Formats: sequence, structure tokens, C-alpha cells
Amino acid sequence: MLARFIMLIAALLLTFGGVALADTEGHAVAHVYVQVDPNISCGAITPNVDLNTIQTGPFSGQIIYRIDANVERVAISVSTSMLYKGDDPTDPFATPIPVLLEDGALVEPTDANPIQGGSPILAYTGPWDYEGFLGNMTEFRQYESSQLGFFSQDVYVTVSWIQADPELTQGEYSGFVAMWSHVVL
Repeated sequence: MLARFIMLIAALLLTFGGVALADTEGHAVAHVYVQVDPNISCGAITPNVDLNTIQTGPFSGQIIYRIDANVERVAISVSTSMLYKGDDPTDPFATPIPVLLEDGALVEPTDANPIQGGSPILAYTGPWDYEGFLGNMTEFRQYESSQLGFFSQDVYVTVSWIQADPELTQGEYSGFVAMWSHVVL
């Protein structure tokens, strides 16, 4: 009985087990595969932007970013800090120039549009802090590329501030604008 069982197992192994048989030559083939994960990168094309001069009133600046992703749809958000005298957000005596919240942030990729007829103007929704530079962050909005299968293009972001104090100390005021992006599956 045991001998029959061993013979049956040996026959099954020879039939289905992929046992290599000796010969003068041979080969074997294996099927391989890999899954390419979605990925995204973004960077600032214009990392330093001169906003010119202002006495009082609203003013804007445009920053050019670059997004490269292997998907067609990405979500984008913008964060804008107030502008601080002497690049120093810790000075308690210097009043910063605030972000013009009601204008939102205009986000315009070269070859993409907001999905479902959305507006390219993203509303500010909450606070943002970058190394002590306080400001505001917008909502995320999904954009779909007209490029087939990827999103690789420049993104133009326009944000605004309001200088309402006619006696604000003269000098250079500075801050930061960040663009956030992630893939949408």
C-alpha cells in the first residue's frame, strides 16, 4: 500500500511538478511582471519672485511651478504666507502684509483644467505656518491633463496681498508661497 502511494506521488510530480529531465540541452521560461506605481514630483521654476514696489493697495505675484506625474489627474493646493519686514516673522513690532484672502489663489496649468467645470481660483480655507511665516492654505482642487496618460507641465500660480496701512514702515517685506500636489487615482 505504501509502495503504491509513493508511486502515485512520483507520477504526479513528474506530470505536474515541473521536474527537470536530463538531456543534451534545455531551457526554461518564467513569466515576470512589475506594477508601476503612480508618482508625482513638483518644483518651483521661479523660486525667487520680485513683487516690485507698492505704497498701498492690493498687489499680486505669479509663481511658476512644474508638476511631473505618470497619471492624468492631480490635486493641487496653494499656501501663501504674509509678507514680513526684513524676512523676520518674529519681530513683534513689525506689522506683516496680509494675504488678500477674498481673491483666492489662481492655479493655471498649461495643459490641464479643473474637473467637472470647477473654477481655477482656489479659496483659502485655513491657516498655514512655514517656519514661523504665518499665512493661509487653499482647498485642494483636482485638475485633469489633456496629455494622454501623464501630467507633465508648468503650473502658473497667482496670489495676492493687501497693503492697507499708509504708514507701514518702508523696506523689503518677504514671505513664501508653496504649491502642494498629489496624484488622484
